[in-house]
Amino acid sequence: MDHPTGGRGRAGTLARGCMVAGLVVVSVVCTLVICLLWQIHRTWNRTPPDVGVFAHSAATRTADVAAARRSSARLTDLTSALSWAVPLGTSVADSCRTEDQNPFMGPARWAPVNCVRSSVLYLAFDGDIRTRLHQLDAVLAEQKWVGSGQLPHTLTGMATWMSQAGGDQSPTVSQRGSTEPPGSQPICLSTSYGPAMQQQELAHGGLGVRLRVSVAELPCTPPADTGDIQLGGTLEKSATDGITYLTWHPLSTSAVSRSAYTAHRYLAAFSLVDSYALQPTPTASAPTRQVDDVSSCPIGSHGD
Repeated sequence: MDHPTGGRGRAGTLARGCMVAGLVVVSVVCTLVICLLWQIHRTWNRTPPDVGVFAHSAATRTADVAAARRSSARLTDLTSALSWAVPLGTSVADSCRTEDQNPFMGPARWAPVNCVRSSVLYLAFDGDIRTRLHQLDAVLAEQKWVGSGQLPHTLTGMATWMSQAGGDQSPTVSQRGSTEPPGSQPICLSTSYGPAMQQQELAHGGLGVRLRVSVAELPCTPPADTGDIQLGGTLEKSATDGITYLTWHPLSTSAVSRSAYTAHRYLAAFSLVDSYALQPTPTASAPTRQVDDVSSCPIGSHGD
């Protein structure tokens, strides 16, 4: 006697096999389509403008020389005024770059090329931290650096604020209590300044100058705006598209910190960022910083 259920079983197995095969084919086709779309995405106007042409133009090079002179003079003034601190060197990363403002699907929209010189001066010191913070505040005020961003606008005030607020950035918390840092926890401060003559804080991609001052002791490494990539103590130029380095004299912040803490208790990092040239838009002339009449003052052990 025949068993029709056997035929139905074979038919079911065949149907399942066809279904699996169909799913495999669909998966392969979808993968190929995705790969094709990705290649189109990568090649569809993703090439950045020729940053090197703008970076090496006569106007940019003139502005770059002026920025180097300004940065050198300003950091030399700080070093001279802080005679109780020990200079450990200065790093420099000077580059022109652009970035894709539409990094996803579709044609790229490249920002105007912006040239920035980032110089970091490292100074080690000892002594009473309250006295030293007051001295740093006095020197910065004397040299016309004005605090920017959130209150408070001094290193002494920042130390008190962080100690009392425990990281809470509420202005009401920062305004109460003594103006002296209690000194009960390791110092790890960072605050930003701008020149008193600069009308507003330096915007991203805009022209201007800012100074970031960081003061730290073990176990903290002072934050520094080095203008390059520092991962695990390894120094690297940024490998992204749309960047050209004009000067690169790196110092590892972590390596400087380790060296400083073997002989001194505190380390200060003065990060001076000078955005000195900006690529013109089609409707505007090229803005570059004016060349100041400042004498060349080499600093640290690094030069261009």
